[in-house]
Amino acid sequence: MKSLPAHDAKAVSTRQIEVFRTVMQLGSANRAAAALHVSQPAITQLLQQLESRAQLTLFDRPKGRLVPTPEAHALMEEIERVYEGLGAVQRKIVALQSHEDTVLRIGSLHAMAASIMPGVLAEFQRHYPRTRCLLMVDSSKVLREALFQGAVDLAFLGDEADTSGLVSSTFYELPAVCALPATHPLARKAVLDLADLRDAPLIGLSATDPAQRRLEQAFSDAGITPRFVIETPYSATQCALVLAGAGLAITNPLVAAEHAPLGLRSIPITTGGVHFRALLAFQPRQAQSRAAQEFVSLCRKRLP
Repeated sequence: MKSLPAHDAKAVSTRQIEVFRTVMQLGSANRAAAALHVSQPAITQLLQQLESRAQLTLFDRPKGRLVPTPEAHALMEEIERVYEGLGAVQRKIVALQSHEDTVLRIGSLHAMAASIMPGVLAEFQRHYPRTRCLLMVDSSKVLREALFQGAVDLAFLGDEADTSGLVSSTFYELPAVCALPATHPLARKAVLDLADLRDAPLIGLSATDPAQRRLEQAFSDAGITPRFVIETPYSATQCALVLAGAGLAITNPLVAAEHAPLGLRSIPITTGGVHFRALLAFQPRQAQSRAAQEFVSLCRKRLP
């Protein structure tokens, strides 16, 4: 027979291919008809249409039996490769639905890594045990570069971060608290004023930290000269130093709350308007996966 012109290939239908494959697998038109819930004549007609449109003899028919030709076997090999590919697609869909073999890469500021992140990761793993999470904890500058390089899928940045070229939004903005030991005389107060801290030894954040700059401006506006005795880049270290008796700290309320079981009190500050702020950022050219969206949702539920 002459070869099939390229423009005639469309004439072969998926139904004809399905019938051909079933006949090849089961060995007869009768068995194929039962499996596909159609009549035997319908199977015979579809096979004849396939042979006519493909311009190939796929079966010899001695005494009404269907005997596959070499062309039929060659075609069957190719069809099986296609069906295997479709099976792989279906398996991948199921895996994606269950987050199987998914890797979620998260960038986080130290303050969030030391507060809500452990609980969120634990809850996320309970819901999606087949998803592997990678947590990168670093500065906003490093995390920003990690987003652009594709090393993380999402990142929680400080409000000093340059978010140009990223999709970003405010994740939280929370008023600062004063962290002090539960045994400190000021721990009995419901709220504190900056004036209450006039002579107290204070543990500050790094001078470049936006929250520290806001705090120092608030002291200046109130006409108070604070006494900072220790400087550290991390709110968690501030809290540890407070518990050790090194001084008091105006700090991130999320981190302070994690130290409450150890005897740390967190008291609101009524003046100064000092707050801690974090941003959530994504790479603009990368769509947010379902896993990433659900992870962010769990993070939001942990906020006060």
